[in-house]
Amino acid sequence: MPFNLDKFVASPSVEELDSLKKSEIAKVAKHYGIEFQPLMRKDEIKRYVLEYLVDESILPSTVLETAITVPTDNTFELKRLEMEMNKEIRLKEMEREREREERERERKEREMQMQKEKEE
Repeated sequence: MPFNLDKFVASPSVEELDSLKKSEIAKVAKHYGIEFQPLMRKDEIKRYVLEYLVDESILPSTVLETAITVPTDNTFELKRLEMEMNKEIRLKEMEREREREERERERKEREMQMQKEKEE
């Protein structure tokens, strides 16, 4: 079902906000005049929207306590681990490619040797 901004504004809820895509949350933020940077993560923009809705008494303050957000402290660590994993994958792929090339080279050498022996 497509996102309907007017419907959300008429009856905002944490559940619906949780189900929105980043672009849809950005529309909600713009509607309320909430400033944010386009490069911000979805959960950060969502947090701004929730804080605004609580400040304006549209939603109860308890939503801030129960809203699940990813701690920003882990972001850097997760990215570092992802990069390490990608590096390991690339190294293994390179090693497999090198081994394949080595096997191919050895096969060609054997063929050449066999051809040479036939000629003799």
